[in-house]
Amino acid sequence: MKKKAIHFLNVALLTVSLCLGVGFPAAASSSDEVPYNSYTYWEGISESERKAVYNRPMYETADVFDAADLGVKPFTKLNDVCTDENGYVYLLDDASRIVILDKSYKLVKEIGVFNKDGEEYVYSGANSLYVHTDGTLYICDTENARILHCTVDGTVSDVMILPESPLIPKDYEYRPMHAVVDSRGYLYVLSDGSYYGMILYSPDRSFLGFYGANEVTNGIMGVMKNIYNRLFVSNEKKGNTARTLPYVFVDVAKGGDGFIYTATGYTEKSNNKGQIKKLSPGTGKNILKSEDINFTDDKENTTYKDGETLNQNIVALEVDENGFIYCLDAAYGRIFLYDSEKHMLSAFGTGMGAGTQKGSFTVASALALNGSDVLVTDSTKCTLTVFKQTEYGAKVQQLQTLTIGGDYTAAKEGWHEVLKLDSNCQAAYTGLARAYLAEDDYESAMYYSKNGYDRDSYALAFELSRHDFIYSNFRIIFIAIVLGLCAIAALIILSKRRKTKTVKDSETRLLFKALIHPAVTFEDIKEKGRGSIKLCAVVLAVYYVLSVMQTLCGGFLFTYYDPENFNSLMVLARSVGFVALFIICNWMVCTLLGGRGKLKEIAIVTCYSLTPMIFEMILRLILTNTLLPSEGEFLGIFQTVAMLYTLLLLIIGMIKIHDFSMSRFVGTSVLSLLGVAALVFLIVMVGMLLQQLFGFIGTVFMEFTL
Repeated sequence: MKKKAIHFLNVALLTVSLCLGVGFPAAASSSDEVPYNSYTYWEGISESERKAVYNRPMYETADVFDAADLGVKPFTKLNDVCTDENGYVYLLDDASRIVILDKSYKLVKEIGVFNKDGEEYVYSGANSLYVHTDGTLYICDTENARILHCTVDGTVSDVMILPESPLIPKDYEYRPMHAVVDSRGYLYVLSDGSYYGMILYSPDRSFLGFYGANEVTNGIMGVMKNIYNRLFVSNEKKGNTARTLPYVFVDVAKGGDGFIYTATGYTEKSNNKGQIKKLSPGTGKNILKSEDINFTDDKENTTYKDGETLNQNIVALEVDENGFIYCLDAAYGRIFLYDSEKHMLSAFGTGMGAGTQKGSFTVASALALNGSDVLVTDSTKCTLTVFKQTEYGAKVQQLQTLTIGGDYTAAKEGWHEVLKLDSNCQAAYTGLARAYLAEDDYESAMYYSKNGYDRDSYALAFELSRHDFIYSNFRIIFIAIVLGLCAIAALIILSKRRKTKTVKDSETRLLFKALIHPAVTFEDIKEKGRGSIKLCAVVLAVYYVLSVMQTLCGGFLFTYYDPENFNSLMVLARSVGFVALFIICNWMVCTLLGGRGKLKEIAIVTCYSLTPMIFEMILRLILTNTLLPSEGEFLGIFQTVAMLYTLLLLIIGMIKIHDFSMSRFVGTSVLSLLGVAALVFLIVMVGMLLQQLFGFIGTVFMEFTL
C-alpha cells in the first residue's frame, strides 16, 4: 500500500508539473538549481498510450562551459560537437574554427582555416563535424556544398563535391549536413532537404547511389482522399495537386553494433512516430521495427511557449557501444534515452525557460557521447553542457545490457537493488520477471511481470505455470469435470421426470424465456402486464457490477487497467446511465410519434434484452483468467454475437410493445439515440456552469472574509 501511495504521489506531481509547463520545475530560481526532473514512460498500462512517471535521475548536469571557461575567443555559433575514441571533444564554431578539448574538458588546441597545396579552405557555415576512427576529420561544409576530409594538423586530404551520376536529379541541391563512416569504410552523407536518402560512397569514394530514404506515410483519411481525387478528377484538381514527399533525415550515427542509425526531425503531430531507424546494410530498410514508437513525448507531456504549441523536433542522435539510443529534441531541450529494444529509460534536460540554469537550453543544437558523459551544445548561448551519469544510471544500463544479452541470473540481485532505489523503474520488473523465469519460479515471474506490466513475460510464465498445475492435478481436474457433468445431467433428468421447475419464480422464468421465445415473452409483457421492475433493477445492478469486474478482475493478459485513473462512477454512467437515458428518450420520442409502449414496459424490455451481454461478461470474466491471448481470439466473436443477440431482442421487444413497423422502429431508435446525446451534452454543460458558479461563490466568499 505504501508503494502504491508513493507511486501515486510521484505521478500526481509529474502531472501537475507538466501542466505548468516544464516537467518538475525546481523550487528555487538560482542558476545552480536543476530546472527539471527526470521521468520515463511506462508501457503496457494502456493498450495504445504510454504513461509518464517520475524516475530517479540517470544523468545529472555536471558542467556548463562557454568560451571564457575554455580560455578561447567567443564563439560565433556552436554548430556541432563530436568525440573520438580517445575521449577528445571537438567543437565546431560557425566561423571556421574547431576547438579541441581533452577528457577533462581542458583546451588542447584550436584549428582554423585548413590548407591543401597552399590553398586555404574556409568552412564558415559548416553544419557538422565527424571524427573517424583513424583520427581524420570530415567537415560538412554546408554553405560551400562540399565535404572536407582533413587531418588534425590542418591539412585537407580530399574534397568531396556532388558526384556526377544519372542517378542524381538535375535539380538536386547538394547541402551536406552530416557524414559518418562505417566499419567497412563506406561513407554516408546526409544532404539538407534530400528526401532521396543519404548519398553513399564506397571505401574508394566512388558514388554508389542513394541509401535508406524515408517512405511516405499516409493515414486512412489520406488514402480515402486519394481515392476520391482519382475517381473525380478534373483539370483544376490536377493543377492544384501537390506531390506528397517523405520526411527527411536530420542526423545519422554509427552504432556500436556497426549499423547505421538515422533520425527524422520535425514531422506533423499525427506522424510523431518512427523517428529513429536502424538500417540494414544491403537494402537500407528499417530493421529496428520502430514505426509505431514515438521517440519523443506523448501528447500529455507537451507544453506551450509564448501561447503556441511547440511541435517536437529531433535534431541529433547518438548510439553507444551497447546499443543505447540517445536523441535530442530541440523544441523542448530534452534528451531521451532508449535501450536497444526501444524501451525508454529516462528523459532529462529542458529548453522551455530562458536557458540560464544548468541543464537548460535556449536552442539545443547537437549531441555527442564522451564515454558515459552526454554532451549537448546550445547554438544560441554558445555553451557546452556536460551531463554525468549517476551511480544509479550506470547500474541500470549495466543491468539492462545483461538482461538484453540473456544473462538474467547475473542481473537478478542488481535489479532488486534498483527497485529499492526507484520503484518506478519498469526495466527492473521486466529483468526480475525474466530472471525468475530462467529459474522456473513462475509465481515470482508472474508477480514481477504483472507489477511491471510486462505482458509477454507474464504470458510465458502463466502458460508454464498452468501447464505444471494441470500436469500435477490432472486426475483431480478430470474427476471434477466428470462429476460436474453427471450432476448437471442428473438434475435435468430429475426435473423432467418430476416435472419440477428449475427456477420457481415466474418472473425470473419470464426473464430467461425471453432468450428463447422473445416474441411471445414481450407480447405477454404488453398484453398481460407481466414483467418486474424489481427484476430490472437487479439486472442493471448485475450489469454494472460485471462492467466494473471486467476491469478490476479480468485476466491481466486481456485487461488494460490503470488503478490511478479508474473511476467506478464513469463505469456507472457508461453502463446503467446510458441504459436509463435510452429508456427515457425512447419513451419521450415514441409517445410523440404514436408509440403504445409505457415507460414501465420500455424499461422491462430494455433490461431483459441485456441478458445475453450479462452471460457473455460472466463467461469472459472466467476465460480471461484461464486462457492465453493466442487462445482467446474467439472472445471477440462471443462479444459480437452477444451484442447482436441483445440488439435482436431489443428490436423484437420495441416492435411488440409500441406496435411499430420496422421502419418506424429504426426512425424512433435513431431519434432516441440523438436524444441521449442531447441529454448528455446538457448534463455536461450544466455541470460546467455549476462548477463555475461554485468557483465564483468561493471567490466572493474569500474576498469578503479576507
